[in-house]
Amino acid sequence: MTTIGHTLTGLTLGVLALPRGLSRWGRLAYFASFIVLANVPDIRLPYWGHQRYAISHSVFTNLALMGLAVVLVRIFGRQKLWSKWPVIIAGCGAWLSHLLLDSFYNHGRGIAMFWPFSSARLVLPLPWFSNLHDIPPLFTPEHWRIFGTEFAFYGIFLLAAIIIRYAARNQ
Repeated sequence: MTTIGHTLTGLTLGVLALPRGLSRWGRLAYFASFIVLANVPDIRLPYWGHQRYAISHSVFTNLALMGLAVVLVRIFGRQKLWSKWPVIIAGCGAWLSHLLLDSFYNHGRGIAMFWPFSSARLVLPLPWFSNLHDIPPLFTPEHWRIFGTEFAFYGIFLLAAIIIRYAARNQ
C-alpha cells in the first residue's frame, strides 16, 4: 500500500472529530497529526516499519504505544482542544486503521497483527488494490494507476466526511 490510502483515511477521521475553535495554524497542525498517526506503523525507524513488519504492524505493540501517547496527551495537553476524548478516539482510530488497510492488499505476507502471541496473518485482499513492487523508477504508468485507485477509493470517504461536517455545521 502507498501512504495515500493511509493519509486520506487519517484525514477522514480527523475531519469527523475536528473540534471547533482551532485557528488556521491549529487546524494545519491537527490534520498533520492525523496524517502522521495514520502512518505510524510504516515510519522508518530502527527496529520499526517494514524492516520489522511483525512488530510495527502488531495490534498489541500499537495499542501499547497508543496507550502511552494518550497518557502523554492527557497530561501535557489538558487545556488544548486536541486533548478532548473525541479527538483522541479518532486519532487512535486513524492509527489502528493502518493495520486494517494493509490487510486489504494481497502482497503474499498478510499482516501479523497478533504478534507476539500468534503467527497468524490477516489477509482481506480487495481485488482492485495493488502493491508497489518497485520504487525506482518512480511514476511509471503502474504507479499512477495504483495511486489513482487509492485516491479514488479513499477520497470518497474523505469527501463524505467533509459533506457530513458541513451539513452538521449548517443545521
